[in-house]
Amino acid sequence: MTRDLWLLFVANTFVVLSSVYFAIFKFSKLQLSEETRRRNRTVISNAFFREFWYFLIDPLKLKLIKWDVNPNTITFVGMLFSVLGGLAFGLGEFGLGSWMIICSGTCDVFDGQLARAKKISLKSGAFFDSTLDRVAEAAIFGGFLWFFRNDSVFFMFSLFAAMSSQIISYCRARAEGLGFNSGSERGLFQRAERFIILAVGTALSPLFDVYFEPFLLAKITIAVIGLGTLQTAFSRCVGLYYEIKAFEKNSAR
Repeated sequence: MTRDLWLLFVANTFVVLSSVYFAIFKFSKLQLSEETRRRNRTVISNAFFREFWYFLIDPLKLKLIKWDVNPNTITFVGMLFSVLGGLAFGLGEFGLGSWMIICSGTCDVFDGQLARAKKISLKSGAFFDSTLDRVAEAAIFGGFLWFFRNDSVFFMFSLFAAMSSQIISYCRARAEGLGFNSGSERGLFQRAERFIILAVGTALSPLFDVYFEPFLLAKITIAVIGLGTLQTAFSRCVGLYYEIKAFEKNSAR
């Protein structure tokens, strides 16, 4: 059994057993966290998934608070994990890349939770976080672009994902800067959905390679993300544009 398959077996066993324990003994008695309540929840990024992940990482979060770690440090470390994940994807090491982006996503949760726990609310921190998020996504999809550089079909899907993810974030930031917030969650694939699908698809890729065509699941994953991000970018841009136009029309009366 290869390294990736051993890691996959151990991780899946741990996650399945932990989720069963969480579902039986914790979730029904749990009061949803503030972060879960204020976030847009979907079928993929639902309350159970969010709270289960917070449950898994909570011991480490408490340690980071105790050690007085700066949230910006966690943000930077998360970006480094994304860059390493992108390099792994570029080399075809999809199992390893998955673990890198899981670590990156976990850091993305930690930095916000640490900031709230320490009662830090700085615009500079929010700007730093948003900027490095864009670098992280560019690195991840850049890895796919490099790996599929000789495959025109999946290169295009990777390009859709890379471009659309940046457009999605820009549209939200620009609209919120203009004072329009209601349309900033439009589309199938918010950042959390992209992260979850990418992490699961690439983590399971080594298992599929044993029984099917090499990199089949990685190809399916980037195709789904490419089309989903394209739909989200289009939906968000068009929706926000017409929302702003309607506001201008009403204001002119």
